[in-house]
Amino acid sequence: MARVLIFGLVALSGAFTLVGCAPRTLAPIPAASERWVATPTSLAVLSQSGELDGVPGALTFGGASGRSALYLQFPNEWRQRGAPLAAFLALEPREDAANDAESVRVEAWRVRAPWRASALHTWSDKPELAPPYARSVASSSPPKQLRIDVTELLRFAAKNPELDHGVALIASGGAGAGVTFATGMDGGAAPRLEVYAR
Repeated sequence: MARVLIFGLVALSGAFTLVGCAPRTLAPIPAASERWVATPTSLAVLSQSGELDGVPGALTFGGASGRSALYLQFPNEWRQRGAPLAAFLALEPREDAANDAESVRVEAWRVRAPWRASALHTWSDKPELAPPYARSVASSSPPKQLRIDVTELLRFAAKNPELDHGVALIASGGAGAGVTFATGMDGGAAPRLEVYAR
């Protein structure tokens, strides 16, 4: 583990602001790194169960409604430092969500082509996905943050900026309540991208 003093760029409505924060213990964050944090500039939620009216305040992975996906685009100021040392995508649990004893596997993929949130309404509208990809396990018992290591996705984007069309999180459905996360659209915490660079 590396114990580092982190200076971050915290996004407000998709824009970065420079802030400082106290030392904390992080792993596997490289020592002597700087930290950028951003919220999405564009966000879309799709569900296999049917059309959604705008972006809901919460997204459920692994629920009885079937497959679900979250499409995200973030500011790209992090590219100024080149390929990141590490990068993570974090979602916060919805406080009023039901608990489910079953965990859910969530995958993060590179989006292959440009997309607009206003054009994504049904499952058939979803843009194609491409490698590299990453995976993690979401749990609601107890509710906790979902944190996915997307370092390889951002390294690909740094080397191929013309192919950077955002990231999509996708999960299959299940028989239970699933795991529910806030989208930030009704006061909950928005998804965030954390990038560490020298």
